[in-house]
Order: sequence, then structure tokens, then C-alpha cells
Amino acid sequence: NAELCAEMTRAGAKALGLNLYASKPAAALTAISSPEGIDSGKIVKEFRESFDAVVANGQGEMKGRLFRIAHIGYYDYLDTIGILGALEHVLARVTENNVQYGAAVRAAQEVYAHAQADKRQLVNA
Repeated sequence: NAELCAEMTRAGAKALGLNLYASKPAAALTAISSPEGIDSGKIVKEFRESFDAVVANGQGEMKGRLFRIAHIGYYDYLDTIGILGALEHVLARVTENNVQYGAAVRAAQEVYAHAQADKRQLVNA
């Protein structure tokens, strides 16, 4: 489940033009580089204040440069879709850029749909 949620999150982040911090990330979390000129603390704060969502800032020298979304514990498809929908609004607010609403959610749903189709093929084989 964590692997699928991670893949969904990464597809959503990329659909919004965001860069992943790690080239080979683990399933436990996704570290996303903050948009140019934006302190990731603003993103973390906006998630908390607007959506009561917990997204972590970078640690140590990466504080302010990236934010992290976890995929473990009681976290599933709906949580992933929700956090990506919230991310679209958060980015619009903190960057004041036009965000293509639905882009991250659509990308995540496509990843999920492909995974479910692959799963059905394995069961029917």
C-alpha cells in the first residue's frame, strides 16, 4: 500500500511541475523540493492551517528547501488523493501562481487505475 501511495504522490507532484528530492526514493515518504524562492516552511504551515494536514519540513540543512509527505501507517488511496488536492490549493496560495487544479489528482488516479488493472490481470492469469 505504501508503495502505491508513494507512486501516486510522486506522479501528482510531477504533474504540478514539482521536483522530487531523491532520485531513488523509498516507499515510506516522498521528499519534494520546494518551488524556487519559496521556503518549504510556508507550505507546511499552509497545509496545517488550511487543511489540518501534517506535512513535514526538511530537516537540518534541508529545512526550508523541501517538504515531506509520509505514506505509512493508516494512509491509503483516499488520503493520497486528499493530500494531493490540498497540495494544489497550497501551491496556489503560497506561490500566487496559476495552478492547474486536478492535475495532481488526475495523475495519481491514473497510477492507481494502472495498478488495479495490473492486479486484475495477475488474478485472472
